[in-house]
Amino acid sequence: MDQQKVYDPFLAWKEMYDKTESYWGKVLGENMNKEEFSQWMGNVLNLNLQYHHALNETTGRYFQQVNIPTKDDVANVASLVINVEEKVEALEDRLDEWHDAQAQDNSALYKRELSKIKTDVKSLEKKLDQVLEAIEQQQQFQSKLQNELQSTLQEQLQQKLQQQNKQLQASFQEQLKLQEQAAAKDTKEPIKAQAPVKETKGQQK
Repeated sequence: MDQQKVYDPFLAWKEMYDKTESYWGKVLGENMNKEEFSQWMGNVLNLNLQYHHALNETTGRYFQQVNIPTKDDVANVASLVINVEEKVEALEDRLDEWHDAQAQDNSALYKRELSKIKTDVKSLEKKLDQVLEAIEQQQQFQSKLQNELQSTLQEQLQQKLQQQNKQLQASFQEQLKLQEQAAAKDTKEPIKAQAPVKETKGQQK
């Protein structure tokens, strides 16, 4: 008995996919190698850069007016906090070394100073944690403001584009009306010129 061939839909799909991929790959490659495509991509990138530049300027001015720190200010504060943490860790290491060196001295003055230094270090750590929390809250607030400003800018741009489209449509309609009026005047003038000729013919009859 001859073996009957079973139709494989996946094989047909694979062949169709290979053919379409090769065709559209050539088409896209030819179009992307053209100068028009590169010019278009350059214009899109320039518009994107201008938009981001305008957004950064507007957000920076708004933050200055509202007395809100910018990203650079937050980054500077974060670097200062990191430096303070490193200094605190170095101080703790020195205290531990000094404690090991002076382990035999069990005087009351030493214990008081050591406990005082530890409490100071703990208070510094608490303050640093508070500063870090405040910085995180500030960053979240800035991201929200930036998103709101971006949305308002996009809405303003859309409104301006709509207004310009309306103005263009109105001017186009006015031009069409003027052309129609001029055409109507041109059609009326020969009719007026022929009217007195008919009257003279009637009088001659």
